[in-house]
Amino acid sequence: MLMYTTIGTNHLDRMTAFYDAIFDVLGVPRIPLWTEGWATWGEPFGEGFSFCICPPFNHKPATVGNGTMFSFKASSAQEVRKFHAAGLRHGGSDEGKPGIREMYGPDFYVAYLRDPDGHKLACVCYPFHPEKDKPAQQ
Repeated sequence: MLMYTTIGTNHLDRMTAFYDAIFDVLGVPRIPLWTEGWATWGEPFGEGFSFCICPPFNHKPATVGNGTMFSFKASSAQEVRKFHAAGLRHGGSDEGKPGIREMYGPDFYVAYLRDPDGHKLACVCYPFHPEKDKPAQQ
């Protein structure tokens, strides 16, 4: 359904380091740039979904969308935990420790954090199979 999403940033270098760290955990590569002032991860343009960051086109300060969240799919609960830990190590802040969220179902394993600019992110393993992936203590 989606081809790409772009979020604005006022701190491209800091945000690039943050997203390099969390996407590395998920095995999502950074895509070579076709233009200056951007960083992009995912599939090559036109071949699948990609996630981009750049300064706003209107040259005004980037702001965070209230109620906006980006969710990334993980292949295991261990990957969710590593994503969360990598984000915290690279300037992110905790918005919800890794674990099952019963309100979404007994097999919905997720962690929430904010990137250094304040954008809310989720990393989800769904469906979560406890017998295949025992949660480690955080």
